Amino acid sequence: MDKDKIVEEWKLLYELGTAISLTTELKKLFHVVLTAVTIGDGLGFNRAAIFLYNRPNNTIDGILGVAPDSIQEATIIWDTLKNLDIRGKMASWLINEINIEAQLNSNFNKIISQFRINIEKDTIFKNIYQKEAFIFNSNNLGSDDKIFKELNFEEFAFAPLISREQPIGAIVADNFYNKRPITQDDISTLFLFSNQSAIAIENLMGVETYKNMSKRLIEEQQNLIHQKHIFNLGRAVADITHEIKNALIGAIGFVERAKKLSDTNQQTYKYLEIVKKELDRVYNLTLDINRYSKGQNRSVKKQFDLEKLILDTVETLKTIDSKNQNIKFETSLSEFAKYLYGDPDQIKQVLINLTKNSMEAISNKKDGLIKISTYKEDKFIVISVEDNGGGIDVKFLPYVFKPFYSTKSHGTGLGLSIVREIVQEHNGVINLNNFVGKGAKFIIKIPNITEEEKDEKKDNGG
Repeated sequence: MDKDKIVEEWKLLYELGTAISLTTELKKLFHVVLTAVTIGDGLGFNRAAIFLYNRPNNTIDGILGVAPDSIQEATIIWDTLKNLDIRGKMASWLINEINIEAQLNSNFNKIISQFRINIEKDTIFKNIYQKEAFIFNSNNLGSDDKIFKELNFEEFAFAPLISREQPIGAIVADNFYNKRPITQDDISTLFLFSNQSAIAIENLMGVETYKNMSKRLIEEQQNLIHQKHIFNLGRAVADITHEIKNALIGAIGFVERAKKLSDTNQQTYKYLEIVKKELDRVYNLTLDINRYSKGQNRSVKKQFDLEKLILDTVETLKTIDSKNQNIKFETSLSEFAKYLYGDPDQIKQVLINLTKNSMEAISNKKDGLIKISTYKEDKFIVISVEDNGGGIDVKFLPYVFKPFYSTKSHGTGLGLSIVREIVQEHNGVINLNNFVGKGAKFIIKIPNITEEEKDEKKDNGG
C-alpha cells in the first residue's frame, strides 16, 4: 500500500472510530459498525454480519446482519450515497442517518440473528482465536457452516473481534452483489477496524451489564421496602381484626339468646335474623382479612393425599350448602397426581374458595356443574376447578385477583386473592381460562417435589 493510500486509510479509520466512540447504546453500535463496513465511502463491502462469542454457553451467536435484499435495492442505496458525498462527515452521518428499522427487517438479518453454533463443531468460527483477518471461500467452510451456504457466501472476509487479547466474536463480510474481489488491503483495513470495534463493543457490554445489575438491585431494594410495609400493615390489620372478631363473637352470642326470647314476636325475630346474618357476614370478613394480612408464612408443608383432600372437601361443601340441589359435582383425579407436597390446610382453603366461587356463579342454573380435575404435567401437579356458570365479564378480568374487589354485594373480595397468595407460597402459578357465556376454569400448577428435593428443603430449613 503506497503512502497516499495509507493516509486515506487512517483518515477513514479515524472517522469511523469517532462514530464508534460517540455511540453510547450497544444495539445501535452494532448498526454503526456494520454500516461502516458496508457503506461505499467506508470499507465498501456489500454485506456484513457481527457474531459474538457466548462464553458461558461456548457458542457463537449471530447478532446482526446488514445487507440489501436484492441487487435493485443495493443499486438504489449506492446511487443515493454517491449523491450525498458523506466523506469528511462520516461520523455524523453514521450516528444520525442509519435506517435501523430497515436493517432489522432485512431477510439477511433475520437469518443471521437466529444463528447459533457451538464453537467445538466443525466451523470457521474456530478462527476467532487468531489475531489476523482472513479471506475465505466456500472451500474453507466446515461441515457445520450451513449458514454460509444458505446465504450463498463464496469469497468473504473474516475478521476476529479481539479486545484485551481475548476474542469476543467476529465480523464477516463479502461482495455478494458486485462480485468485487477482496484484496489484502481490504482485509488489513477491516482487521484494524474490527479491533477498534471490539474495544467499543466490550466496553458497552460492560455498561449494559452494570445497568442491568443496578436495575435488579434497585428492584430488589424496592421489593424489600414494599415487603416491610406489607408486613407492618399486616400486623396492624391482624391486631384490629382480632379485636373486632372478639367483639363480634359476643354480639352474635347475645343475638342468638335474644332470638330464643323472641319466639312469640315474629317481627322482632325477623329483625334479629337480619342482624345475625349481617354480623356473620362481618365476622367472615374479619376471618378473610386476618388470613390475608398474615400471609402464608406459617405454612406446614408435607406430602399428603391430594385425592382424599379433594373428595372430603367436596362432601363438606355439599353438606354445608345442601339447599343447592341443582349443582352437580364431577371429579377427574389422576392416579399420577394423587399426592402433593404442600400445606394441606392451605390447599383445602384454595379448593373451598374456588369451589364456593363456582357455586355462586351457577346458583341460579338448573344444570349447574362444577368439575375438579388433577393430573401431572411435566414437573407439576395440576389442579383445575371449572364451572358452567357463564364466565366472568371481560371488564372484570383485570381485577379477579385484586384484594377487596368484588362484584358481589355480599363478597369480601379476598377469596381469590387468598388463593393466589397460597399458590405463590407453594411456588406455583394460577391461571384463568374464561369463556364468556359458557363458564370459567381456574388452573393451578404446583411443583411436584420429589423425595430428594423434599429432604433437601428440610435440610435448608424450607
